[in-house]
Amino acid sequence: MSVTIKDITTTQTVLNADDYFELQENAGTSKKTMWSTIRDTLASFIGAGSTVYKEASYAILDADGYGRIEVNTTAGAATITLPLMANNIGRKITIAFVKNDASADVVTVSPHATDANKLSNDGLASIILPKVGNYVSLVQSSNSGFWEITDERITSQLRLNTYAGYGSTDNKIMRFTNVVENVGNMFSENHVSGYSSNDKGLEITINRSGRYGVVFGNAVSAAYDSGLSINSNQLTTSITSITIAHRLDVDGGSSISGSCSSVMYFNKGDIIRPHTDGQAGAAARQIFTVTYLGN
Repeated sequence: MSVTIKDITTTQTVLNADDYFELQENAGTSKKTMWSTIRDTLASFIGAGSTVYKEASYAILDADGYGRIEVNTTAGAATITLPLMANNIGRKITIAFVKNDASADVVTVSPHATDANKLSNDGLASIILPKVGNYVSLVQSSNSGFWEITDERITSQLRLNTYAGYGSTDNKIMRFTNVVENVGNMFSENHVSGYSSNDKGLEITINRSGRYGVVFGNAVSAAYDSGLSINSNQLTTSITSITIAHRLDVDGGSSISGSCSSVMYFNKGDIIRPHTDGQAGAAARQIFTVTYLGN
């Protein structure tokens, strides 16, 4: 079926969603169709695009027609830069990490320089895909003014072990020595150089709103209290004595070992901490992990 748009006469410079055109099918039948329907259909068609394979960094062009970019990092880390939003209203793009070597090279998805911090409503500066099989699908939304994430498999995980004392300014927040894994950027952490040289205890700051799993496994030589706190300002107070709304989980009392965990939806800017009563930990039995589980 072919369709002809008839008799377009307008002095408008902007079309409203409820403006309509008269469409004529090849059989001669005419019907009126709102501009919003035509716009969305065209955007879906344009956004479908083709697939391309890249082995290095690439800046997506307005006219290249790519809807899916598959990335190989065997030659090194790669950055895929999105096109200018203003020229790509409704465009859909998927970036997929499909192959790498044994290195820790990652794929970074970045917006056009003009569109800094326009990845999702959380205003991300970039999205890191650290594992083969990771991908992110985005659509340019004129309504929100962002590249909205419509589908994803994004690995972001921190895994620490070995007790390293407490912060000097927040002496109920634990620190750790060994970094087993630290990949992705859906959240950030405040520790540096082996996680034991910062004057604060460990702080996890959520960069993208979503579901996360947090585990704090701990042990000492005597009974003590430990747990996970959120957005607390009582960092020199035992976990059992802080405002109850600041506690995610608590373990301890008569126990000398235990595990605290939380799986829930966190908001951008939330700060999660391994919060105890300040007793020294058993170095070989302290662990902490946080994993992004998706939006």
